[in-house]
This record gives sequence, C-alpha cells and structure tokens, in this order.
Amino acid sequence: MIREKNPNVLIIDDEAEIRTALERVISREGYHVFLAEDFESAMTIVRDHAVDIVISDILMGGKDGIEVAKEIKKYNSNIPVILITGNPQLHTAEEALRNRVFDYISKPVSRQNILAALENARKEKEDRDRKSKKIIKAVREKTHFAQQSKDLNYRNSLILETTGDCVITLDEDLLIRGANEATIRNFGYDENEIVGQKITLLISDENTGAYMERITHLMSRKSDHNIARLHNAELVSRSGEKFNFDISVCRYELNGKTYYTGIARDITQKNIISEKLIDAERRAFLTTIASSIGHEINNALTAIQGFIEVARLPDADEPIKDKAISVTWNQITKLKNLTFNLLQLGKPGDSGRDKEDLDLNEVVESVIEVFRKTTRLKYCEIVFERSPDKTLVHSNADQLSLLFSNIFLNSADATDNKGRIEISVGDKNHHPMVKIKDNGVGMSKDILNKIFQPYFTTKKTGQGTGLGMFVAKEIADVFGIRIEIDSEPEKGTEFRLVFPDKL
Repeated sequence: MIREKNPNVLIIDDEAEIRTALERVISREGYHVFLAEDFESAMTIVRDHAVDIVISDILMGGKDGIEVAKEIKKYNSNIPVILITGNPQLHTAEEALRNRVFDYISKPVSRQNILAALENARKEKEDRDRKSKKIIKAVREKTHFAQQSKDLNYRNSLILETTGDCVITLDEDLLIRGANEATIRNFGYDENEIVGQKITLLISDENTGAYMERITHLMSRKSDHNIARLHNAELVSRSGEKFNFDISVCRYELNGKTYYTGIARDITQKNIISEKLIDAERRAFLTTIASSIGHEINNALTAIQGFIEVARLPDADEPIKDKAISVTWNQITKLKNLTFNLLQLGKPGDSGRDKEDLDLNEVVESVIEVFRKTTRLKYCEIVFERSPDKTLVHSNADQLSLLFSNIFLNSADATDNKGRIEISVGDKNHHPMVKIKDNGVGMSKDILNKIFQPYFTTKKTGQGTGLGMFVAKEIADVFGIRIEIDSEPEKGTEFRLVFPDKL
C-alpha cells in the first residue's frame, strides 16, 4: 500500500496484551505506532509527537475513552478518534456521537474491521488537513484587504464554504437561491445546475408528496417560532444515492421578502453506528434472557399441570375444577403476553416503513376502549382529555397502540389496578404530545435509570417479564418520539410522549 507518508497511530489501552496485538496488526500495514496505557501517558505522546489517528478503549482506569476523545478534539480537532468497547451501551454511543468520534467498534475486533476503520480515518485526516490548509491560506490572502465589517462578512462566508454541513436558501416559491460548497459536493451538481431549481430536485420521487406537504406546513405555521427541524430526512444526490439528514430551517425577512435557510447535517454514519449498537444490544439481551425465559415458562406449565392433575382425581369437586380452570386461564394469558412482547423485539426496526397520517385522539381512545373491557384496567378510574382539534402524526397505528398499551399497563400496575390514570392529547412547543399521569407508587431515581433496560421489573416473581417498557422505548426511538418521565416515590408518575412536528 503506497502512501505519501506513514501515518502515526496512537493506541491507548490499559491491557498490555491488547496493545501488543493491535500494534502487530497495524504496524504490518506500514503505520507507525505509539502505545499508551492510560490518559496521561497518551496526552504526553500527543503533545510530543505528530499523531494522525487515535485508537482507544472506552473502559480504562482513570479517565475513559470518551474523555480521551474530548481532550483530543480540544488539542487538534482534525485527529480522528476510533473507540473500541467490549460492552456496547446506548449512553456510550450517544456520548461518542456528541464528541464527533470517527468510529465505534465492538470487541472482539477483527483484523479486517480495524484496518478498514484505519484506512477510512487516514483519508478523513488527510481531507481535514487539506481543508485546514486551504482555510489558512485563504485567510492569509484576504486579511490585508479586509476592513472590520468586510472581514466579519468574509469569516461568515468562510464558515459556510468550509463546513461539512449543507446550507441551502429557498425563497417563498421553494426555489433554491443559494447553496454552499458542501451542498454542491455532496449532491454532485454544479452550482448553476442547482441554483434556481425547485427543492424537489433533492427529493426522491417516492418522498416528494409527503415531504412537500410537510414543508408547506412548516412554512405556513402562524407562530413566532422561526426555527423548525426535520429529523432523519432522506435526500437524493444527482447519481441517485440516498442520504439521511437532520435539518434545521430558519425563516427570515429580507427586503420585504421571506426566505428560508436550512442547515442539513449528514447523519448516515451516525445511523450506521446506532444500528450496530442496537444490533449488539439485541444479541446481548437475547443471551441474557435465554437462561431465564425457560424458568418463566416452566413455572406456568407446572402450575397448569398441577391443578389439572388435581381436577382429574375421582373425588375432585366443582370448586377444585373451577380453580383449575381459573389458574390455567391466567397462566395461558401470562404466557401469551410474554410471547407477544418477545415477538415484538425484532419488529420495530421494520415497522417504521409502513406509516400513515394518524389522529392521536383516535389512536389513544381506541387503546383505552380495549383496556376498559379487560380486568387489567377495569377497576382504574381513567380520565381521557382529547385535544380540541385533530392532532395528526405520520406513524404506524399498530406500533403506536403497542407503545401506549405498555405505558398504560405500567401506570395501572403502579396503582395496583385501582387508581386514577389521567390521559390527554395536546402539544408541547408545537410538537404533538400524549401525557399519561397516575397516582401510583411512583419511582425512585435508581428505578428511573433502569426502567428501559431489558428484563428489568419491580414486580414480584411471576407478575412481570420486564419487557414492556423496553419494547416501548424501541418503538419510540424508531418513530423519533421523545419519552419524558417525572416521578417520585409515593407521588405518582407522569409520562410525556413528545412526537416530531405536527402535520
């Protein structure tokens, strides 16, 4: 492999065997390797040597890999950081994404994966360095011409042209009036091919109807809130390649005309890392429950078998037979709920594709009506407050029903199935919201931190599987629904499900 120079790679891990193994693999490919066992020795190497790429374990003695990434970015934001972990968790992945970590790899690390990540990081470092040199050169060439006001305008323009985010300005007719260098580069058009065209140029045919309806809605909002956001929007390049973006749009007036400027951040890499993590967590979860789920099933079958055997005895009277029927029915219901929740674990990722426009009032009310006819909520006082107008969201009815069902059941159990549950549909900061409030036992901070973990339950043995809230969180993540919880012991709990922008 021919390179302009051999990149310097810093490996940070508190286990000598892992450092040595990684060094052998990487050095054979022509990389020059530095080794460090902790944060302090790593930063000494970074300050004393020209480090191009950093590979760090997340869990180490002293400061962890996240702290390494933060400090590296402070020292030189051009250095890509690759984090390696043996225990992937959502909060560490989110923290890694917030600190612009280049890649996130789960152990055991294969030779192919680490070399591929290194090659991508090398290209990224070279690209960042070229951009930095270009910026420095441009600033030096322009500085002596600029007065204070012109210099400020120039710096703002420089930010637009060197940022990796796409910046697009539209007029009232949704014609593209301006596009920065990142937009031209990412979508593959020349500037004269994109400026003056409709925004539909960047939207695939299958998404045009839904996206234009949403854009029109955002533009017609009669509020003083001038910033709107679109999450996980799919746009298409000239070659037909599709990318996912988080988009922030601001509205402003200029010379009596209204304009809209959107900043689109490519989240394709973020989605890949998140999918890797969720897949790893699902596999870890299935491993965890494999040894426990058989116990749940065997308990139910033992109860059924025992009571049926007693009921079959010649001297069994009617009360004994009725008891056997009751126990059998309860245990079958328990097994049915258990298997239903288990089967849902693999579905949320695919169900997000089948969406439709739904009125939250109708979806919530239909779930409440079902539960009012069952023993689980039969003795609860359910108070439902509809929103005055339709509250539309673009989602999946079956998955929303499952989400609401699991949270309603959680509230009912918290009140011992005889308390008050207040459910309302409204909005929060122009976002549709469903609120569920109960007067149950409430939750401590420790329980709140664990409530979405798979197989976690505070119920007695045999009364809960610990899957309901885990499934609810998975569905919420797929549809971009934020779950907010306020709860204190003996003071009840309030869930708030905040949806993306109204339709």
